[in-house]
Amino acid sequence: MTGCSKRTDFDSIVSSKWEECKGNTNCTLDFANLMDFEWDTMCFYSGACSLEDINNDLGFELKGFTDIGDRVIFLNKGKIVYQKEWYTKPSEPPVGTIFETDLKKFKVSKSDAKFRINKKGKAYYLTKL
Repeated sequence: MTGCSKRTDFDSIVSSKWEECKGNTNCTLDFANLMDFEWDTMCFYSGACSLEDINNDLGFELKGFTDIGDRVIFLNKGKIVYQKEWYTKPSEPPVGTIFETDLKKFKVSKSDAKFRINKKGKAYYLTKL
């Protein structure tokens, strides 16, 4: 399932939260309260992860893989309930959501899915709290 409506689109949710706390340099997102579907684990995979890396980490085969860049996947009881991919164009300024991390991949539980948000240009930068 990939979110199409603004209510479930990852970038739209991040953007809306940024607008709510504009001017606040300590703006925090808690995805446990922001996503409108049931989930228990949030996974991030950078563009440096191969399909094999992702499949090994998930424990099952990811369908419809495109080698495009970063992605976030929400799981519920081991099944994908939402995913978002970002297409990167190195020749253009970044847009969308960017996870600021040195890790190629990470997983967080619903209770630990808290991030600080900052905006630069047309990109929203998330840093794990």
